Amino acid sequence: MVWSYSGVRPLYDDAAVSASKVTRDYKLDLDTSGAPILSVFGGKITTYRVLAEQVLQLLAKPLEINRPDWTMGSPLPGGEIENADFSAFLGVCSERYPWLPDDLLCDYARNYGSRISVLLNGCREMQALGRHFGGPLYEREVAYLMAHEFAQTAEDVLWRRSKKGLFLSEKAANDLDVWMAASAAQAQTTGNE
Repeated sequence: MVWSYSGVRPLYDDAAVSASKVTRDYKLDLDTSGAPILSVFGGKITTYRVLAEQVLQLLAKPLEINRPDWTMGSPLPGGEIENADFSAFLGVCSERYPWLPDDLLCDYARNYGSRISVLLNGCREMQALGRHFGGPLYEREVAYLMAHEFAQTAEDVLWRRSKKGLFLSEKAANDLDVWMAASAAQAQTTGNE
């Protein structure tokens, strides 16, 4: 076995007779006796948008939020793909980035959607992707994840944001961690000048 994963779902204790009968829904509890504190019990990731809108509706009055819900029709970052037609989108990407191997192009298109243009901005050849850490992972993607998706460690990149750790040796993962720390330190030094 190379790797395993287990998901944990918090469930709200609704006094069901057995665990399999417990509701998979969530419960929101707003305490306004002091500063507003909202607790979320249970829930699942597939309902996060509805949950977020209900949270904001509950917090609107105590926090004086006067905006309507807006997320229902808004795509997630990278999801702005015309007619939600991934095959057509992949064809456009293939024309735009003919120098990218098909498997890497598919990986980038699947993981970043329309934000592939941000990831590959200015790249015209494989060398522009920088250091190859192993498997499908290049410096350019790591730098993108650090700049745009809050990745700080190799574990963030290899296991939280992707499962590319399946393709890298322990040494490569350690090399990535060292590179990321040095890159972050350099960015901080440059930013302080």
